Amino acid sequence: MSIFNPNKWAYDHFHHAELGDKRRAARLTVVAEYMAVGSGKSVARSCNGEDAKLEGAYRLIRNDNVSPSMIRAAGFARTAQAIENINEILALEDTTALSYPLCQDCCHP
Repeated sequence: MSIFNPNKWAYDHFHHAELGDKRRAARLTVVAEYMAVGSGKSVARSCNGEDAKLEGAYRLIRNDNVSPSMIRAAGFARTAQAIENINEILALEDTTALSYPLCQDCCHP
């Protein structure tokens, strides 16, 4: 069993998002959940072919009243809350870049 619960994670991070309407925050929470389940996949693939989910996600993304900074603010607020009583935090970063060019002698596109 995974210790990661996408539903709880999405709720904890986004249910309180200030998007001007509680329904937008609820939609963001749902979209974040299936994006977490489909981590690394496109929005369409994360929706598993369910047209209603995809339409809801695109409506949220295209909504002029919702901005990336508003979504980030919700996530940042949750992170700040989670680390409130932690004395030391490590901020690790991996800047590794990989490149796999095709070899002209042995590989053909």
